[in-house]
Amino acid sequence: MMKLITSILRKIIYYCSGFSPRMNKAVLGSYKDQFSDNAKYLCLHWQQTRFIRAIWISGDAQLIQELKKQGIETYHRRSLRGLYHCLTAKYYFYNTYIGDINQYVARGAIKTNLWHGSPLKKIEFDIESGPLAHIYHAQGPLGRLRNSLKFHQQHITPDIMLSPSPVIDPLFSSAFRITPQQVIRSGNPRSDYYKRYPNHKKSLKSIFNVHYNQVILYVPTCHDVAQTQGNKSLTLSQSQMDRMCHYDKGFDWSKLSQQLQKNNQLFLIRFHPNEAHLGKRLGQYPNIIDISSWQDVYSILHEVDLLITDQSSLFIDMLLHRVPILFYRFNQKEESTQLRETYDYAECLPLVGGFSTECNASSKSAVHTFPALLKRLNKEESFYIDSETEKEYRLLQQIYWQTEDSDAFTTIENEIIGADFSLCRSALQPRSFSIGKSDQL
Repeated sequence: MMKLITSILRKIIYYCSGFSPRMNKAVLGSYKDQFSDNAKYLCLHWQQTRFIRAIWISGDAQLIQELKKQGIETYHRRSLRGLYHCLTAKYYFYNTYIGDINQYVARGAIKTNLWHGSPLKKIEFDIESGPLAHIYHAQGPLGRLRNSLKFHQQHITPDIMLSPSPVIDPLFSSAFRITPQQVIRSGNPRSDYYKRYPNHKKSLKSIFNVHYNQVILYVPTCHDVAQTQGNKSLTLSQSQMDRMCHYDKGFDWSKLSQQLQKNNQLFLIRFHPNEAHLGKRLGQYPNIIDISSWQDVYSILHEVDLLITDQSSLFIDMLLHRVPILFYRFNQKEESTQLRETYDYAECLPLVGGFSTECNASSKSAVHTFPALLKRLNKEESFYIDSETEKEYRLLQQIYWQTEDSDAFTTIENEIIGADFSLCRSALQPRSFSIGKSDQL
């Protein structure tokens, strides 16, 4: 009962926040209180240009102190100043949900969701099965009301989203329940930042003080594993052990380390933030380095020679770097119950198609067993894109990146902040806001 009362009070606070006057400033935040992804790079850009007052919001006290030392205005979301700026900022920019900033005082602000990837697997309200489906779908009015209270931030619709391609437009519209007019063609801040500021890229040699012949980046996607087994709840430690055992089925870490040392190769592994704890025990293996604790990897992508993933959308970002991509899907029968359904279009993609089957088992771009993976990593040609495969890479880039004249920073500053929203928003109904074609500059 107390949880219900608390949820109702929070919902009331959210609606009341819509009457707060909003000032010309932006608050930004990221998933799990990190300083990462699109919101990070938008903040860093504004830190240099001073286009608008940009304030970073987090719940991590240590991160807040670090950012303040860098000259970035930062506040704890539960501090008086943090609450004040969240309540009075006109613009919200976040990577996942408004809870990245403050989910209870955002009504009335213009909320831009800088979603952290181009979706291959179904997201948000498009999820129809698996352990996350109940968050977005409920039976009857009472069930929908209960979901709205219990999963508040997942049910708050963004006002604007950026999309790099017409392929992504309808996916965002459907998944977030927004109109096509609320989706703006644009690149992503995380991709465009290093085009503007190439001198901000980092060198792996300076980080690790060692030179390697090849750098391999392994980025598995997050698995939607329910936290229940039968009628008994799993403890966190049991869940962690189960997930690490999953990766142990796909890797003989000792053999991998031996081959990497022989070839002077570096194997960087970055787990999803929800599984970041899994890499801690990999420190015992030479040439395998867990970088899951890094805020993100975009500053070193230019030094990666091969990307390995199952279906992480990071491969879409890597298309801009012309880096070879290898899809490694082991234990496919087991994974079929843990990985979310993919969108239909993903099954037809060049180089990528066939996620739900083994139809690409013998292709140049996919392997399904650890011996096959080792064999690929031992071949020099695995680190180059041949002329035949180059056509598929170009086609994929055309599908996902149609943003030649749509720099993210220019788009945000001109079409979101620079637009006159007072003509298309009602002060008493802030959630009714949408951008029509006539409203865009």
